[in-house]
Amino acid sequence: MAHPLRYLIASFRWRRSRNREILASRRSQNLTISATTALGLFSFLVSATFAQSPRTAEQPLRFTVFSAKPITDLSYVPKPNGPPAKLVFYPTARSPRYEVRGPGPLRVLDGAGAVVAEATVPVEVHDALLLFSPIDSPATGAEKAGSSLKYRVAVLDDGVARHTSGGLAIINLSGLALSGTIDGKAVTLQDGLNATQAVGTTAKIALHTTIKSRTVQSYTESLKMKKNERALLILFPPFNKGSLEVQSRMLIDEPPAVPGATK
Repeated sequence: MAHPLRYLIASFRWRRSRNREILASRRSQNLTISATTALGLFSFLVSATFAQSPRTAEQPLRFTVFSAKPITDLSYVPKPNGPPAKLVFYPTARSPRYEVRGPGPLRVLDGAGAVVAEATVPVEVHDALLLFSPIDSPATGAEKAGSSLKYRVAVLDDGVARHTSGGLAIINLSGLALSGTIDGKAVTLQDGLNATQAVGTTAKIALHTTIKSRTVQSYTESLKMKKNERALLILFPPFNKGSLEVQSRMLIDEPPAVPGATK
């Protein structure tokens, strides 16, 4: 299901101006429920970036998965008419890399074999990161009554061309207007996915927000990576009501090889 990018942006602006404290007040395991709802809004980003051409059986897709909240007992079917393969979610890292062949969408199954999530990945994307969030808001579209879907899936182009070694990419789902510095260079974060910054193997990240003309620190971190690694920083709403300190996940890995490249 494709949604205009302007809907994503408008949703974040509405939340930031009206629901800053509400987003941070509801608690759940590891991250707030509001944080995973915000992650669901991000699912519209890639759909709005690429044309929705159908994927064929000759076009393999490599992908990893991640969820801010623990998920177990999910699987997918790697090839048509094949047996399901288990998906493994890590709490602070991307999953192992998986591959699927066949026409889309990619369907994810629970232990009983019911389809609980779907991801439409554009043919232009060869390596994807699938970000899962539970459906905990009123159902719309494919999520209407009668559907077995339990998770929204955000599709991020995770290929080396968009995010290579030494790069830091940031997804701002905090609902806050954040700015600051990365290694002393001024940055102003947009809602959702921000442009990748070339940082090498280390970086000092300091972000703040402004409330009532007062600057408040929201996030600070000293990033360290190995030579061939890259980092994806996901910023979520604050955990405590009234707090402006965002929650975060820093996912560090080595970028996938270019499809067809020889070692």
